[in-house]
Amino acid sequence: MAEESVRNYQVAKHKACMRLGYDHRRTPLPTNREIESAFAARLRLFRGRSLTDKLRRGRQRAAEIMRLFAAFQPRLVGALLRGNVTDDTPIELHLFADNPEEVVDHLDQNQIPCQTFDKRVRFAGNRYVQIPGFRFSVDHGMVELLTFNRKQLREAPICPVDGRPMKRASLAAVESLVLETLSDLG
Repeated sequence: MAEESVRNYQVAKHKACMRLGYDHRRTPLPTNREIESAFAARLRLFRGRSLTDKLRRGRQRAAEIMRLFAAFQPRLVGALLRGNVTDDTPIELHLFADNPEEVVDHLDQNQIPCQTFDKRVRFAGNRYVQIPGFRFSVDHGMVELLTFNRKQLREAPICPVDGRPMKRASLAAVESLVLETLSDLG
């Protein structure tokens, strides 16, 4: 996951089994939580101070983008929030709108060219929903926006790492994280 920027745990597990010559269907595999923990330990060990700097810069960029999309009550999610970043970790945001077209209009008004995609997201009760997404690049990095309906602000999807409701951070929380990382560097 660190070397090839694989973000999907299942894909990473299958790749590891193939490289080691194991059958992934018959091999006991680590949980996503165990993989995330080992990944975090590896990053701290080999990247130390540069990891803290990457976190600060990534979270500062995330805050700037969140301000741009403030009308959609953006929430930071994913690796940047959890603190496990690599060189190509995207900024992942959840936006909330009555209609995804509102986000499209906002992207157009701000002249942000993007790619559209859909992502299958799991909610409590093993309920899956296709969520419209938008991907664009900024400052040599990627931003991924998932557009939920406004009611879903109160119901976070299930995190693929630990199977619990996904942690989401508001702009104020992200700004606070940036300040924490600044004090870590000082």
